[in-house]
Amino acid sequence: MSQTIRRYTYKRAEHLKQQKLINLVFQQNKSMRVGPLKMVYAIVPADSFNYQVAFVAPKKIHHLAVDRNRNKRLMREAFRLNRHIMTDSVGLPPVQVLFIFIAQNTDEMTFASASDYISRLLTQLSEKVVKNCVNL
Repeated sequence: MSQTIRRYTYKRAEHLKQQKLINLVFQQNKSMRVGPLKMVYAIVPADSFNYQVAFVAPKKIHHLAVDRNRNKRLMREAFRLNRHIMTDSVGLPPVQVLFIFIAQNTDEMTFASASDYISRLLTQLSEKVVKNCVNL
């Protein structure tokens, strides 16, 4: 029995930081919501499948920096442990998926709830990528 060892990393290349790409995500304005998390995403044609992700906790909702940082840290950790949902999907087309997770609730988020929300959003997104990329 050969078991593949899964590396739970969040590499620098996976960080969405370029202002041009962030603007592209908000211009396409495709979004999904599960619980207090909203995911805004864009699908762009590319040579091979890859993705970039960013995490946002708005100051308008989370007034204290401690709360913003905690929510972003929880979302990053939950994504790091559940990113295999995107990468292990069979039949992913050669596209670049850009997405931003936005914490939109003032309630305290726990790691279990963040992990659940992010895994559900990633499952929905991977289904949409496979289904909608026929149009590209």
